[in-house]
Amino acid sequence: MLQFAALPVHGSKTEVSPQVSSAGPGHGTGVLPRLTAQAQGQDLGSLADRLTELQGWLSGDLQLVEEVLQGLQGPNGAQRAGHHILAAGGKRLRPLCALIAARMGPRQDPAARREARELAVAVELVHAATLLHDDVVDVADARRGLPTARLLHSNEISIYAGDWLLVEALRKIVATGHIGLVKSALDTVEQMVFAEVQQAERARGLASDVAGYYEVIDGKTAALFRWALQAGATAGGCDPKVMAALMRYGGELGVAFQVIDDVLDLGGDSQRTGKALFADLAEGKITLPLALLLEREPGRRAEVANLASRCADPAQRALPETKEQCAAIVAAVQRCGALAAARDQADQRSALARAALAELPPGAEVAALEQIGHAMLARES
Repeated sequence: MLQFAALPVHGSKTEVSPQVSSAGPGHGTGVLPRLTAQAQGQDLGSLADRLTELQGWLSGDLQLVEEVLQGLQGPNGAQRAGHHILAAGGKRLRPLCALIAARMGPRQDPAARREARELAVAVELVHAATLLHDDVVDVADARRGLPTARLLHSNEISIYAGDWLLVEALRKIVATGHIGLVKSALDTVEQMVFAEVQQAERARGLASDVAGYYEVIDGKTAALFRWALQAGATAGGCDPKVMAALMRYGGELGVAFQVIDDVLDLGGDSQRTGKALFADLAEGKITLPLALLLEREPGRRAEVANLASRCADPAQRALPETKEQCAAIVAAVQRCGALAAARDQADQRSALARAALAELPPGAEVAALEQIGHAMLARES
């Protein structure tokens, strides 16, 4: 079994990470406890054991990241809205990837570890900012099973809170002294903005082409995963080849993550995912399973468009006939193999992520990233 608690540091003696309680802020809802619980619930004992070891290995850094996130100070209204999204039980997957990448280079001194944590905080702040903005655009009332910040604090405050979190993220990147990361972070945010615009334009026409779908998620989701790995690798002083492999891993992991998200939008348990089924369709988004359904059964386009209209109206969404129509579409997606095909595509992107890791020297860090990839495919929320 892989041993994550004892980490071999490049060029030095073995370093043992501090073992801290998982009861600190956010630890009960972070990616590792959640994925471990899910693996146990699905009888994936070996994966659960490895995730538990990974949690112990990184728990000190993860807790410090969480403390910084929860201790952010800003304008009263923006701070309340910002802390609402930060405390809502996010997976913290992107910061986790940054922290692991930082341990793969020759720089393992206290200064490098502090930089890695600051960059891990920054990537989560960018992610949280986009969620605040998304909830306003999507007129969303719930996220992760809780009322959205826009519902509690208004649309205006949520927008400004998102802007504040973006500014805080840039401040933290600048503070590390890695100026090159400022430019790459700005490029990443630009990609995310352009992808959101493209998604909005596609939603107006209920666009269902698979190629366009992948263009959107590469900018919307994969870009920030790539930057998280780049940022961590920079803090650790990784050489260009290692950084390039890690960034490829991050991009492929991000795509797989989004595809599984889309599968759960149709075939998941809303109690676990924290959002109603067909939430994406209600916003006019044709996700991969639906795109594959329409590719295989184009005659269903009018039915899907009608369902999108119904789901977008809260009054109609609760009607029995709407629920029956939802069930009929889910059955069609399953029957034609579109849901299974979407999972297969997530598997393929995960395999590409592992192939990128295969270019790196084996070690605890690479094994940890491999386990994250496996866990992403097995997750139920």
